[in-house]
Parts: sequence; C-alpha cells; structure tokens
Amino acid sequence: MEKITVWTRQDKKILKSFNDGIYRCKEDYINQKMENFSDYYKKLYQWYSKKAKAIVEKPDDSIKYPIWVSIDEDMQLQPNEDSVIIKLSIPKEKIVITDIEKWGYVVNFLYLPKDEADYKEHQETLKKYQINDPTALIMGDLGNFYPQLKRKVKKSWDRLFDDYRISDIRQGTIWQIREEDIVEIIEGDSDE
Repeated sequence: MEKITVWTRQDKKILKSFNDGIYRCKEDYINQKMENFSDYYKKLYQWYSKKAKAIVEKPDDSIKYPIWVSIDEDMQLQPNEDSVIIKLSIPKEKIVITDIEKWGYVVNFLYLPKDEADYKEHQETLKKYQINDPTALIMGDLGNFYPQLKRKVKKSWDRLFDDYRISDIRQGTIWQIREEDIVEIIEGDSDE
C-alpha cells in the first residue's frame, strides 16, 4: 500500500476532539472558521462530498464534510497561535487529489473549461448574451433567464475530479484523521 505525506492546518481544539483515535470535520468548526460565509461553504462542501465519495468511499455515512490537506509541503498553510499543522502519512487511495486552480473556478461560481478552446467558446457565449458578470448566472437572477447556461456552469464543476490540471498546485481531501497516521504536530509560534 503506497502512502503519501500530507499536511493539514487545524484549530488546536481538534487535538482534544479525537473519538476512538479518529477526528472527523465538525460543522461547528466550519461555522467558527468561515463565520458569515459558513452556510455557503457548507453547501459547497456537501456538493463536493457527494462527488468525492464516488472516488474515495467514506468510512461511514455520518461524515458530512471533508478535511482539506496540502499535497506539497511548500504549499501548506502555516500555523498560527490558534492552529497546528498536522503532518500525516496516509494510504494514497484514501485521498481525493484535485487541482487548486480548478477548485477556484468552483468556489467562485465560474465555468470550469476543459481546455483553452472550451474557455474561449464559453466566453463567446457570455458575450453573445451580454453577460458581463459570469457569477450572476449562479449567484444572481441571470440563471433564471438563462437556465441552460446555469446548468452548463454547474455541470462543468464535475471536471474538478477529471484527470487534467490547469496549475501545478495540488490539494486534497480526506474523510478523517486517524491518530495512527499522524507523523508530527507542528504548533504555531505564539510570539508572532
């Protein structure tokens, strides 16, 4: 079984939140971290989880949200006084790896093109319909006037899981942290 090293920045509180040697993302932590945007992220994570569980099965159906990890050490988030970095060694088949830039399209309600030609074609479609703010298809009323475009944008997000990259930065998600997979816990410097 091939293992991969990943890093995740978490609130220090989770170190006391392991049940039977396992930590799973809690909705309360999303609410605290994302504050005013928590409902948006929870809905987005639920969409992501539905798709991701087809790639890596959840250990059980009670898990609602993924745990985000850095694949590349130099791209990991740095600890602060309220957080820790947990370095993990996990079986590669237990992680869903995605392109961080592709995720940016999804997070920002944008059409995720399959290639440059597809991108240009979509831009021409927006121009044809005089849509200056492409996010308005999802976030505003434009989606009501152009439901086929709204569906096209949402369907394009499935490409997040396709095996092509538009950047060199990868990220991943796991369903749980097992104490046995922890290699190191790096605490933030409280003097900063």
